[in-house]
Amino acid sequence: MKTLLAVSLLVAVSAVQPAVAQTRQITGRVTDASTGQGLPGVTVLVKGTTTGASTGADGTFSIDAPATATTLAFSFVGYKTIEQPIGSSGVINVSLAADTRQLEEVVVSGLATTVKRSNLANSVATISAQELTGITRPVTVDAAINGKLAGANISQNSGAPGGGLSVQLRGISTITGSSQPLYIIDGVYVNNEQVGNGAGSPAFSGASASTTRTTQDQTINRLSDLNPNDIESIEVLKGPSAAAIYGTRGNAGVIIIRTKRGSAGRAKVSLTQDIGIARAWRLLGKEDWNEEKIRRVFTGQTAEDEVALWREQTAAGRIYDYEEEIFGNTGVLSNTTLSVAGGAENTKFYVSGSTNNESGIVKKTGFQRNSIRANIDQKIGKLIDLGISTNFINSQNNRGWTGNDNNGISYTYSLPYTPSYHELHRLPNGTFPDARRTPDNPLAIVERAVNDESTNRFLTGLNATIRIIDRDNSSLRFNLQGGTDFAYTENFLHLPSDLQSQRDLANPGASRLTKTRAFFTNLQGGLVYDWRLLDGNLAMTSQAGTVRLSRKFNQSYTQGIGLLPGQESTNTGAIITQNAFESEQTDVGFFAQQEVNWRDRIVVTGGIRFDKSNAIGDPDKLYPFPKASIAVNVANFDFWTLDVVNVLKPRFAYGQTAGVPPFTAKFFPLQPIGAGAGLGLIQQVSIGNRDVEPERATELEAGIDFGFFENRLTFEATAYKKSVFDILRQFTLASSTGVQQVAGIGDLSATVGAYPVGDLENKGIELTLGINPVKQDNFNWNSTTQFWFNRSKVTRSIIPVNGVGSSFGNTFGRNLWAVGESPSRWFGTPADPNGLFGLTRYEDAQPRFQMSFLNQISFLRSFDLSFLLHWKNGGYISNLSRVLKDEGGTTEDWSEDDNGNGIPNGVERQSATAREFIQDGSYVRLREASLYYTIPQAARTAVFGNVVSNIRVGVSGYNLITWTDYPGYDPEVSNFGNVANAALVDVSAFPNTRRMFFHVAVEF
Repeated sequence: MKTLLAVSLLVAVSAVQPAVAQTRQITGRVTDASTGQGLPGVTVLVKGTTTGASTGADGTFSIDAPATATTLAFSFVGYKTIEQPIGSSGVINVSLAADTRQLEEVVVSGLATTVKRSNLANSVATISAQELTGITRPVTVDAAINGKLAGANISQNSGAPGGGLSVQLRGISTITGSSQPLYIIDGVYVNNEQVGNGAGSPAFSGASASTTRTTQDQTINRLSDLNPNDIESIEVLKGPSAAAIYGTRGNAGVIIIRTKRGSAGRAKVSLTQDIGIARAWRLLGKEDWNEEKIRRVFTGQTAEDEVALWREQTAAGRIYDYEEEIFGNTGVLSNTTLSVAGGAENTKFYVSGSTNNESGIVKKTGFQRNSIRANIDQKIGKLIDLGISTNFINSQNNRGWTGNDNNGISYTYSLPYTPSYHELHRLPNGTFPDARRTPDNPLAIVERAVNDESTNRFLTGLNATIRIIDRDNSSLRFNLQGGTDFAYTENFLHLPSDLQSQRDLANPGASRLTKTRAFFTNLQGGLVYDWRLLDGNLAMTSQAGTVRLSRKFNQSYTQGIGLLPGQESTNTGAIITQNAFESEQTDVGFFAQQEVNWRDRIVVTGGIRFDKSNAIGDPDKLYPFPKASIAVNVANFDFWTLDVVNVLKPRFAYGQTAGVPPFTAKFFPLQPIGAGAGLGLIQQVSIGNRDVEPERATELEAGIDFGFFENRLTFEATAYKKSVFDILRQFTLASSTGVQQVAGIGDLSATVGAYPVGDLENKGIELTLGINPVKQDNFNWNSTTQFWFNRSKVTRSIIPVNGVGSSFGNTFGRNLWAVGESPSRWFGTPADPNGLFGLTRYEDAQPRFQMSFLNQISFLRSFDLSFLLHWKNGGYISNLSRVLKDEGGTTEDWSEDDNGNGIPNGVERQSATAREFIQDGSYVRLREASLYYTIPQAARTAVFGNVVSNIRVGVSGYNLITWTDYPGYDPEVSNFGNVANAALVDVSAFPNTRRMFFHVAVEF
């Protein structure tokens, strides 16, 4: 037995020894040939095998190569691939040279093609993963692009966890339609709608008279579902000249998002953990009370009662700062992402899982997002490429109650009327005392009122390329792209029946359960033919195809009022109401485009798209959308001898797009009515427009690009003129017609535009300066400065001057539709007999200009410092928040007398004109800043060996410092959500936060 065991052991050892000898470890470092800095993420592949690795943050790598291996291949996006003989050395260091040609082959030029950036005739912005999330961790994708995109005007709908932002590109594109860009993620046309939940309806805050979902629900947009860490790049087609190929979906611009994908080589496992805190960056503060002030604010016996209470509370030391108690908490932030990426030559994959958990600065508010993504790319032989993208997201949002209010539910609305000596804290028996001056106790609302949202969302996309012809001078391929986006959202609102605001109602207590289903699909197919003439000097790309898009939206709610004590279910209400809204829209398009490229010197593109939609009056009518552009690379001509200037490119582009009318614009609304024992329908006072057509936009863009010193210094200048025709609005009819107006009834129970009443125009300039002032082995500094502005005005109108947008009347400022004026300009009191609508003309809600200053500095090989400054100059806001505090006597400067007339500020401002309320929203904000440190290879391997390929730690912040004279909670705020005319109104907003993080990233 012993002999047999010995023989077996010898055989085993003999078998193992050759296996060990079959591989050997090779280490080294990959650097940038021009700077000497280490390059992270370079793919190192043993040629002829699937064995590979990726370099760490400092460019180092380690790979176990077969003993028979002879060559290593090094490849990286934007750099020339090289092959290095292995020889007998165990250490291989290489330098990669930049490949400008490869870098530029990523910009969209059509629905099925791309173009090198150096040949692009439009100003298409590109934001990389490093710029998006490499500095800090914004909670949503749209927050991550704020300040980084020339031509964008971004406002925040709420500072509550989960965000909610409005992105507007190159000015106003509509008045009553959707003002948000089209978002495409990995080829999937996604849903980014704000889904209201009725929080502003009469049964709850009462901010709106609408009983269904309202414009004052303080909701989020669906882009918050996407994990920013999964994104590889973002491209922004800002106007019709670039977005014309998207037809009726491109009026407000197009944002194309690509998520991360795998590459050939050894699988790379990445784990990132972010831990942070959030605090309100500003609170409005309060002024203490005294007897004189109490008698100014209150009168009669009420004043005497308040004085007695103040004396009692002061003597007992019971003076409180309720704003600090509600908004002064610290939110805890946590983001965890685990991803695995890799593959072989034919199969590549990227799989990630992430969890995001943010508690709000207000108790019982927060945002949680869990996401799983799988992206797989497969080559089938030499003719077929397949790409599949899937993403499942579950998100939970606890919004709280803020914003405008008429029922005492919003604690930001009640706080201004709450003196610091009133007692609102929970009593020993567990109940809350009644508020003395407001319909409800704000502390009780924080603890007991419910405003929750839960979403399950699944996105899937398919991209396929089939090569039909593949020759040296010509190729023909068929591109197929499709996707689905399904989101199911449940919103639950609840006000217990024993709340102070509910007890005296005829039916106390309210609950509402809202269910929303949105299902978007897209399918497109196109043929692309590439061919070369004149010995390859003339490159031609032809494409043609078809697109089909669908949108199904279904929302229903059940509401119960008159709840039994302790009950939350809507079914227990004494009065139960239900409502449902359903729409189904289908768009079909056909497109063709021709690109002509003569030696990368002159590039001409022409194309056209035809679209039809069942939302248009004639669902079978095709609307054409042409595009044309030319770019001339002067520096590529033989006569150009000025070496210091390597890029000189004048460019011109023209395009048309459209915006589909609101779905209900062509329908005639009917109202149910009782008819004896039966039911009937009667025509309402509004009628739809059965001939409604889309709003159309044309844009002419001209620009020039410079590159100096091999692009160490770059400059881009763009000017554009975007005209929007046949703006849809309500149209008032003569009373003799028997109806009042032509208008549709929207799913917000508000009238929507249905009749073409005029045109408007947007003009603007966008400038970008990029500079690499220092480029050394131990120090590299890249800086990007952007400047942009937009001016809007109405150029034609067939209706009288009238109000437009959302506002609270002449005293607080309103916007007007009038020829020669911007729809976002403010008008208000005092009366001006010579002014439009008899009102005084004030400033515009759109900024005079915006600038951003992004700096990224690498030093001492291991440190990375970045910061982004964002300056918005102008942009006036209708601010009602301070007047609420003035009325309540709680403003920080209420008793001061700035003009010396003997009247306190808090009294005088209440009778002021609109000049007091239309306030400058200018600011300079340190939007992002970070410092990261990459652990050197020697220290890392000493502890972890070759198991860990990279460790990076850092600290960062978001909204760290803001310099502004705006007196509200935040100068980026909008009470009404996505406002088409960009005019912002601030009413008791949820305060914005300053966010600070500690980061750890480990790669295996």
